[in-house]
Amino acid sequence: MQTAVYNHWMMYLKPRVMDSSAPYPHCTTLLVFPVSELKPRVNSSIAQEPMLQMEQICDRWRQPEEVVCLIASQCDDALVTLVEKIRLKLPSAPLMVALVDMLNEQRLIALGVQEVFPLQRTPQQELDRLVDRAIARMEHELRLRQLSHFDPLTGLANRVLFQDRLEQSLMGARRNGTDVGLLFIDIDRFRVVNDIYGHALGDELLQACSARLKDKLRRSDTVARLGGNSFAVILDAVRNIAVLTSVASKLSEALRAPFKIGDHEIFVTISVGIDISSEASYDPAQMVRRTELALHQAKSDGRNACQVFTQQSAPMDKIRVGLEAALHHAMERDELRLAYQPQVSVCGQQFVGVEVLLRWEHPALGMVAPNVFIPVLEDTGLIEPFGEWVLRSACQQYKQWLDDGLVGNASKISVNLSPRQFRQRDLGERIQQALYDTGLPPENLTLEVTESTLMYNLEQGASMLSEMRSLGVKVAIDDFGTGYSSLSYLKDLPIDFLKIDRSFVKDIVDDKNDAAIANSIIALAHNLGLKVVAEGVESQDILDALASFGCDQYQGYFFAKPVFAGDIPELVSQCG
Repeated sequence: MQTAVYNHWMMYLKPRVMDSSAPYPHCTTLLVFPVSELKPRVNSSIAQEPMLQMEQICDRWRQPEEVVCLIASQCDDALVTLVEKIRLKLPSAPLMVALVDMLNEQRLIALGVQEVFPLQRTPQQELDRLVDRAIARMEHELRLRQLSHFDPLTGLANRVLFQDRLEQSLMGARRNGTDVGLLFIDIDRFRVVNDIYGHALGDELLQACSARLKDKLRRSDTVARLGGNSFAVILDAVRNIAVLTSVASKLSEALRAPFKIGDHEIFVTISVGIDISSEASYDPAQMVRRTELALHQAKSDGRNACQVFTQQSAPMDKIRVGLEAALHHAMERDELRLAYQPQVSVCGQQFVGVEVLLRWEHPALGMVAPNVFIPVLEDTGLIEPFGEWVLRSACQQYKQWLDDGLVGNASKISVNLSPRQFRQRDLGERIQQALYDTGLPPENLTLEVTESTLMYNLEQGASMLSEMRSLGVKVAIDDFGTGYSSLSYLKDLPIDFLKIDRSFVKDIVDDKNDAAIANSIIALAHNLGLKVVAEGVESQDILDALASFGCDQYQGYFFAKPVFAGDIPELVSQCG
């Protein structure tokens, strides 16, 4: 061995076994590596053995309670190189350095050495203290390392460690001519679990899902939690994309089995995005981007699916990213518009109100379809400020129509509340403030909540509806029949209107089942003192059928499509 490289070094192997007769534990073996003219011994009663090469000492280290101690004349470049090699090969080993010349010891501490001490002026008892302190310091560093590289909830690798391991795997795969697979996994609709059962149970579900993922993968595979309900899997040495799709299917099947958590049985599905390194040029950033796009495509296709990245799916996701960025500026750039669809009485064709609908006029794309941008607003949380803007703007517009005598005093404007808006704890205060600021009488405002939104938490939903009605506004259940379709809960809800979904209306002339359902809904609503509004009326035949069932009001293309504010006065004048 070259003296310039290694100087003189040794290793303590010290099991952490406390001896009641001694104040400090002692090493059982001292491994000595004689290189220079320094004697390969220290002032210690510990058994010593000569070591011939560094690999022998690395092979001997097994557990965090064993301490590596290097002995050198001084802190020079050769010792620094040696410390770097030890840290690379034994990153979890407590490391001490004994120097003849105590200079530049701070440099060694910066490299990850736990203790630096003078070789010739350290009594045996003090040496034992230093060994114990080195162990304690390394244990503390390992705990910090655990926090910085592992997810505290699941114990899986976190995003930082995931990125490092992906880069290392790709470098090795490129060098060896093999492939690396990457899976991004999202638990579908996990937010619903938190909303219904609480975050504590949601955390237990995440832990259970993590355990199943690890159980179905090889020990050499990396499973990471990237945050929230998102996971990643790195698979080394995969043969082809078919192997990855097979693994994804196996994981999907494993998580589809019910989870028993407390008194609850929880069912989940997952969406998986898949990519392979050779298709991404072994570039980690490109591979992550492609896998994220594949995951987004799987979720866009209805979730509970596995999607391999394809160039065909990328443009839609790029468009979505562009839409999200543009939506952040849509309000300040005055790109939002309100459209109004008239509501008319079935008998007499009297104008009874309007439903307000949000529109987005992009400077380059023109009018963007609501089914394109509304889901983006929901996913990003922008629906809350946008929803409040809709509420305030609609109230202000309708107050102006009332003041101008363009609409009747008994008419109403209906505003939809999104699921996120409906869960706002201060929603009642926001509604009250909007009415106060705009001057709109509360009896002229109807707030619409979808059946599925209400049924996420029926008890809290009913409480919120009561709070809204206490303000004097009307409440409508929108899209009735598309959610739980249970009529029994209606008698306990503080509501005024029931809106039959267009899916039950469009075929009532030709489909006896739809006709029977619509007729039953109308009859029950009337028995409960509710008025019924039919959506999606597009022909005289449908309107005649609704009239025979006793439906109160309707909206749809048969009378008018949604129009902007300037067209409402003319439509009102056409009513009887």
